[in-house]
Amino acid sequence: MRQIKNYLGLEAQNPQPEEHAFSLPLVYSAVVFVLFIWLIVMQWPEAGIPSPLHRYNPELDGGINWVEDSPLGQGTRVLAWAAFAWKFSMYLVVTALLYRLARIFYTKAHFGTQALALLRAAQIVLLGGMIVYSLLTAFLTRAVANDYDLPDIHSESTFFSDQGLLTLLFVATLFFIEGALRRGLTLQEDSDATI
Repeated sequence: MRQIKNYLGLEAQNPQPEEHAFSLPLVYSAVVFVLFIWLIVMQWPEAGIPSPLHRYNPELDGGINWVEDSPLGQGTRVLAWAAFAWKFSMYLVVTALLYRLARIFYTKAHFGTQALALLRAAQIVLLGGMIVYSLLTAFLTRAVANDYDLPDIHSESTFFSDQGLLTLLFVATLFFIEGALRRGLTLQEDSDATI
């Protein structure tokens, strides 16, 4: 049982051997990837464009995760699919960056500049990605309202919702980890210089 725990990366008392590529970061990243695929399948529109606007505006033709696209222009359709693809690609990129970061920490115990660069990249991708996604959904809402000839339309808040709050908390956590790593790296350099 101990060897199985070590192989899966569940036992962190000893450094993980390099040849054990199937470790805990890989397991978590694979699970997250499967969840993303499941979410894509669940949110895939039955018809029309992917959008939750019908839930908030019953006058729109559609379903839970889609809006009928027959009255919509080509630009609105492209915008809807771009927002749909952007959200999941952003999540996948952040997952890949965090996997690489975890592998550096776990297998090499290397808390240097490469780890800090990966943390910075994850923060930028997540925060910038959420801002772009919020703008895409705002433009999409306005385009759907124009194409459907609706004076007022209610939409799902993205950046100022629970999803946005969790994104900000996660980015703040990454900043905290980066600060702790920078402090640890400075202390390590000071102790190496002292020795």
